[in-house]
Amino acid sequence: MAIALTACGSSAGSGAESGDGVTIVVGDRPSPDQTEALATLDTMIEQFEAAHPDVTIKSVETKWEAQTFQAMLAGGTMPTVMNVAFTEPQSLIDSGQIADITDILEETGLADKLNPAVTSVVQDDAGRIYGIPIDVYSVGLAYNRDLFEQAGLDPDAPPTTWDEVQEAAAAITAATGAAGYATFTADNFGGWMMTAAVAGFGGEVQNAEGTKATLNTPEVKGYLETIQAMRWQDNSMGSNFVYSAEPAKHDFAAGKVGMILNLAFDYPGLILNYKMDPEHYGFTALPQATDDSRTLTGGAAKVFSPKASPEELEAAVEWIEFQNFQQFFDEDTAVANAQAAQADGGIVGLPVLSPVSDDAYKQLQTWIEPYINVNRENFAGYTAVADSQTLVPEPRSKAQETYAELDKVLQTVLTKQDVDLDALLTQSEETINAKLAR
Repeated sequence: MAIALTACGSSAGSGAESGDGVTIVVGDRPSPDQTEALATLDTMIEQFEAAHPDVTIKSVETKWEAQTFQAMLAGGTMPTVMNVAFTEPQSLIDSGQIADITDILEETGLADKLNPAVTSVVQDDAGRIYGIPIDVYSVGLAYNRDLFEQAGLDPDAPPTTWDEVQEAAAAITAATGAAGYATFTADNFGGWMMTAAVAGFGGEVQNAEGTKATLNTPEVKGYLETIQAMRWQDNSMGSNFVYSAEPAKHDFAAGKVGMILNLAFDYPGLILNYKMDPEHYGFTALPQATDDSRTLTGGAAKVFSPKASPEELEAAVEWIEFQNFQQFFDEDTAVANAQAAQADGGIVGLPVLSPVSDDAYKQLQTWIEPYINVNRENFAGYTAVADSQTLVPEPRSKAQETYAELDKVLQTVLTKQDVDLDALLTQSEETINAKLAR
């Protein structure tokens, strides 16, 4: 969504204080070739500084890199605030490398405006908060409503369990010839969505500390046995078993795939780029194999330098609220954003997991109601549970290397009928554990 600029409002080095106020250093500045993003950011900085004359913002390109973070921290060059992926905060909290901002959030009032289910990603065991989630996703099941109807299935009652996914996939293939269910299997996307599916079976592919792979488990085998049955018994998974994300999404948009694990954020690309009929698109919660309701989550959070002063932290928190959440708390900004997106031919009102509270999210939807161009009823299965599911974070350590190994597992299961799952998963565990030990 385009960012509308309003005057609303209440580091090489972490920051600085002087008699004239506070300077904070903000990381993740767009690169010079991103001229539009740079212009937007600089205008927002000007507006924030005008509304907060005691605060100066220094914008730098510094970005999170695991290999350089320790040196950055030791050398005192960590910005006051910067982005990290959801895979990072827990290890940074455990090692005392980011600031506890609980008291600042409460003082500024932002604590009550955040989604507690999402904030858990940046909390310790005592409930103290060490960051602010700004972008968040949760995995669900995208399905083609038209193929459901052709197969005699109710598109308003999509599968909620993996048994129901298998049944629906078989029905779709029998009636239409399309792949009833497909999965990414390449370029780490397969391992990513397999990790999500395993969450729906009650499991995880790494232990909580990120020190050990947990693959040869009933939960992992449960998912693999399900797709084995769809592939080899039902023949409901099509014929492409080396599927990267874009080719798979293209085929889904073209009606060649009935169901696929995906993100709500992929909807605009399917509609605008791949020209899928919006009324054929449905999105529901991740299917489950247990009585619990779990899904994989990811995204980005702002974290803060442990060397920043309370005054710097307060200014940084106020800046993050202004930069990232203004549309949730200011009607003029919300409407301007919606109008700009609509004018650009974009999607307005996409149902997503929100980093802010349910009340704030619903308020935004009310403000932008005249501009919403998404049939939100087609997302009902997802929105009904989005705020109540247990959010399982991505693997803490070497997630991409873990996903790459899981790609191989999926490809083997889908191309080798009599594969020994115990042997396959034991070998993959050993491969991942060797990488985790480095």
